[in-house]
Amino acid sequence: MNDEEIWQHHLVPKHRYVPEEEIVAKLESMKITRNELMKILLTDPAIKALSEDIKAGDVIEITRKSHTAGVYVSYRQVVG
Repeated sequence: MNDEEIWQHHLVPKHRYVPEEEIVAKLESMKITRNELMKILLTDPAIKALSEDIKAGDVIEITRKSHTAGVYVSYRQVVG
């Protein structure tokens, strides 16, 4: 599956790189540290498809549809 096909699959949610200044504000509002975020591997196919410039320590916003919440947004720190 190539990079474009990944985003067309119905089970793959939207991924977005979060700039440093935005994540600092978001972490402060959530009252957590970067290390408390869920993790996502640098080798994850969605991360590879998102950008070659993503590196360990970056934060990704994942937006998915939810039957109960409508839209669910989570943040993950790239590792490995």
